[in-house]
Amino acid sequence: MVKINKDGQAIGRKGAETRNRLLVAALELISTMSAEKLTASGIARAASLASQTFYLYFDDVEEVLLHLSADAAQDTGELLAELDQPWKPEDTRFHAERFVTAFYRYWDKHRAILNIRNFRGDGGQAAFAEIRNASALPIVGRLAERIRAAQGQNTLSDRDAFARAVIVYSAIERMAARYASIHFVSDELDSDDLKRAETDILTLLLSPSASA
Repeated sequence: MVKINKDGQAIGRKGAETRNRLLVAALELISTMSAEKLTASGIARAASLASQTFYLYFDDVEEVLLHLSADAAQDTGELLAELDQPWKPEDTRFHAERFVTAFYRYWDKHRAILNIRNFRGDGGQAAFAEIRNASALPIVGRLAERIRAAQGQNTLSDRDAFARAVIVYSAIERMAARYASIHFVSDELDSDDLKRAETDILTLLLSPSASA
């Protein structure tokens, strides 16, 4: 929680509301335009504020995008809850489907800023990569625990379970990020087919094996 503005003054209720208006305005803008076209004055104008007000709360547009990325990273509670609740072996597919559905719902909600975060992180901007990793690691860790428990702790090391979880998470994230724009030959597959396939694969990994 930011407590002081760029002039070193404490941010009260009104200041917090103004700062939030700038963040909301920026989020609305990146939903309809490229982040490269985003400007401080454009954000202020969209928030019905004077341009100089922007610089009371943010150094530049990149700082706004970082704050939006961090805010999205804090909204993974539903995903974690799906992995934290008890799963009965016979209900593995049901829970896997709920997790995949929650993952897509999360991406649909935060798609604009998550795409920017990932693009900048992949492009070498460490601050965005750190936010992405911090958001993903708790989910990947829980997936790894479930994979190792299902496959058998005597047959699968922590390292291998974590590696598999990284692959699964990355694949689901990639499809959630791009499914709306992916086109297949003869339109034989749609997003529901992809979600169902991801659920099937996750179910196989998380279902107890005979040797577990």
